[in-house]
Amino acid sequence: MATEEQLQELVAAVQNLSAEVRNLSLEVQNVKAENSVLKQLVTVREPRQVDLPPMSLPTGKFYGTLKQLKEFLDACNVYFTFRPNTFTTGNSRVGFVISNMSGNALAWATPLVTTGDPALQDYNAFLTLLKQNFERQEISYTACEDLLDIRQGQADVLSYI
Repeated sequence: MATEEQLQELVAAVQNLSAEVRNLSLEVQNVKAENSVLKQLVTVREPRQVDLPPMSLPTGKFYGTLKQLKEFLDACNVYFTFRPNTFTTGNSRVGFVISNMSGNALAWATPLVTTGDPALQDYNAFLTLLKQNFERQEISYTACEDLLDIRQGQADVLSYI
C-alpha cells in the first residue's frame, strides 16, 4: 500500500496536472476566438481588382472604311473580354469604341456625343446605330468593288473597252 507521503505526492501531481489542463483549455479558447476573428477578416476583405496594362487594338483605329467594321468590333469584343473589371457598363464600352474611331467614323459619332444621345449608355443600341450606318454602305461598296473587278479574259473591263 501507498504511504501517506506518496498519496500526498500523487494528490499534488494530480492538482498540478489539473491546473495545467485548465491553462491549456484557456489557451485553446483564446486561439479559437482569435481564429474566428481572423476568418472574419479574411472573408470580409475583397480581392484587389487588378487591371491589365493598356493594349492596342490589332486593327488600329476605325476610320469608317467600309470593310473594316466587323474586324474592328471583333477586336473591341476581345479587348472587353480580357478586361472585365474595366468595361462593366455599356457607357464604358461605347466610350472605348468611340475613342478608337477616327476620320469618317469619328465624324459620325461626334454628334451623338455632343447631343448626349441615349445610345451612348447602351452598348447594344450604339452597335445597332453603328451597323446601320456603316454596314449599309458596305453593301453598296461591295457592289461597286465587284463591278470594278469584272474582267474580260486577263484585262479589266476598262482596258477591254
